[in-house]
Amino acid sequence: MNREDTPFDLVRHPLKVRRLTVARVRDLSPRMRRITLGGPELEGFVSLAPEDHVKLLFPAEGQSEPVLPVVDERGEIRPPPGARPIARDYTVRARHVDTIDVDFLLHAHGVASSWAARATPGDVLGLAGPRGSRLLRLQPAWQLFVGDETALPEMTRRIEETPPAVRNFVVALVEDTKDQAAWPELVRAGVETRWVYRADAGGAGEITKRLVDIVRAAELPETGEGFAWLAGEASETAAVMRLLVRELGWARGRVHASGHWKRGVIAHDHHEPLG
Repeated sequence: MNREDTPFDLVRHPLKVRRLTVARVRDLSPRMRRITLGGPELEGFVSLAPEDHVKLLFPAEGQSEPVLPVVDERGEIRPPPGARPIARDYTVRARHVDTIDVDFLLHAHGVASSWAARATPGDVLGLAGPRGSRLLRLQPAWQLFVGDETALPEMTRRIEETPPAVRNFVVALVEDTKDQAAWPELVRAGVETRWVYRADAGGAGEITKRLVDIVRAAELPETGEGFAWLAGEASETAAVMRLLVRELGWARGRVHASGHWKRGVIAHDHHEPLG
């Protein structure tokens, strides 16, 4: 999209790499853990939009803390000597006066998940970015959210930062009923949530079908006054996007879709276009 087609304004931020320490660890549910990060280098950190991505820099194998890159005079990251830190993209759940919260999905594999499962106060983590924030120019009368555990942190932040008069419709994909405890923001006034449980589905294809069927059958207000935020597994997100745009007649400029991860792919690039 060009500037006339996109509903967003891009605000650039100077790139900075920060050394942060774990201040607090809190379990939200059996599979979701909130880690609070702080430290002197957090000063000046900016995240203007819930969808802003930062790169978390984890220790390489054999390191107790990551050896961080530096930003050169051109504003580009210069790798450190030796073993490079392992980078993964995350969104910031909340910004406080001197700390930030990042929510981690705990699962059986993955660098970030393994680190989060072991994290204790005092552990060191690197953070780079965000490079910019995309600010929504229009103010929708209502919002549709469809996402899984990787997307619900930014979606709940978006709901919190939205004026109370805006209605919110959510389709939330989680493992089972125990994971609902991580998202109390989705069971309050002004938010209508439909839960989809991965444990009850027969596989990836069935999950996609359930998400599409729920959105297709939903009794939503006038399309031209709404905005849709879609994120999660790439193929599932793409299927819901195609439903909205091709079948239900949504303007593409009123749908923001992001594949946060892709089944079978390690460190999937969320910038990759959805088909």
